[in-house]
Amino acid sequence: MPPSPSPVLTSARDVLDPAHLRAALRINPADATLAAALRVGAAAAVVLALSAAVGRADLAAFASLGALVILYGRYEPYRRRASLLAGVAGVFVAAFALTASLTALGAPTVVVLGVVALVAGLATALCALVRTGPPGASIVVFAAAGGMVGPLTWSGVAERGTAFAVGAVIAWLVGMSGYLVRPSAPARLAVRRAADAVRRSLDAGPDRAPEAARTAAAAVARAREVLADDLSHRRTRDTARVLAAELAAVAEVLDADGLGDPVAARPGTVPPADTLPARRRLRDDVRATWHTAGWRLGGTRVVLASVVAGGATLAAGLSHPAWAQLGATATLQGASTHHAVVRALQRGGGTVLGALLAWPLLAAHLSFAATCVVVVALQVVTEIVVGRHYGLAMLTITPMALLMTSLGGTVDPGGIAASRALDTVIGAVLGVLAVVLVHPRRHAAG
Repeated sequence: MPPSPSPVLTSARDVLDPAHLRAALRINPADATLAAALRVGAAAAVVLALSAAVGRADLAAFASLGALVILYGRYEPYRRRASLLAGVAGVFVAAFALTASLTALGAPTVVVLGVVALVAGLATALCALVRTGPPGASIVVFAAAGGMVGPLTWSGVAERGTAFAVGAVIAWLVGMSGYLVRPSAPARLAVRRAADAVRRSLDAGPDRAPEAARTAAAAVARAREVLADDLSHRRTRDTARVLAAELAAVAEVLDADGLGDPVAARPGTVPPADTLPARRRLRDDVRATWHTAGWRLGGTRVVLASVVAGGATLAAGLSHPAWAQLGATATLQGASTHHAVVRALQRGGGTVLGALLAWPLLAAHLSFAATCVVVVALQVVTEIVVGRHYGLAMLTITPMALLMTSLGGTVDPGGIAASRALDTVIGAVLGVLAVVLVHPRRHAAG
């Protein structure tokens, strides 16, 4: 029997597949982005306004960094979202406090970068275990990098940490605010998406039918999970039963074509609770994924790529090596070579162009109020665009991140823009290299 091909050589050949470039240029459909984008903008606006109101504009960057907790759980049912946002907030605050404390202690930069790499790997593994979805661990690394801004005293750690935590709390409140007026909104959206996906699968041509059917089946399964959560809660139970009946009819249409899983209900009937899966809690996700290898492999790749990225940029004398670690982490928020290459192309190219856009904004030396307005506007636009094309979103993410950084003090516009672009490209390249070189250990056949 001929030896199986080396996974390194296979991955290296896969990296050169022209399909990656085509995928990196493709615009994806997206829906229901406006409400999520407005929530993100509202969280940023509140923390920035609060910073100005208490006369601590110098803490605005750290408060707005904590408010990025709002990026998680956009479409989760509210009870799951409450737990997820709280957990993410805890991880955010811990990551920031850890690196800020090391900075206050005067730890060598190489040590702090090593800790950031470990934080990146652990956050990647945790996001995979809990199935947080986008943006994954990359924003946690951004939070950890925020703790490296020095020089820093212990009183500064306390002040910045408090501002960071307040931003996270405000993000939780804004993220949960919809529960007060439309507690069943995530379930309604999930059922609508399932119906749309089934409709598209029925209209798909022969060449696209299998993929469209798989997408529809996944959308139906996702809607059933959301409904199961709402069905177990008193306030949303009645609406969940009505929506479950609608979903049952949708699922039967899909199954009538032999493409989905049957649901034990007829159109127009209200299915009993046992036709839906059990409510999925965060700890259930951890139990379900604990014995899989994906989260271990992903965490290992991120640690190694982040260590090399941080070390290489530090040795080269670049001013923000943690940004290279962020680039590597963002590239590796997926399991496949295809995902890593596409993400690297989009993040690297988008960041370079975004840095060019950020340069004149930084050079304009906008007032605090004007900077805050631009940051909020960029965050809203980012959330509208990011689901459609990650590379285009980097055109707004990069200026937004650099403007947030400028809130913490004076920066060199050209220098910080160039550093962001170069560090990100280095991190993205090293992220792809980690996918090529690091693979699960293969056991010899007995």
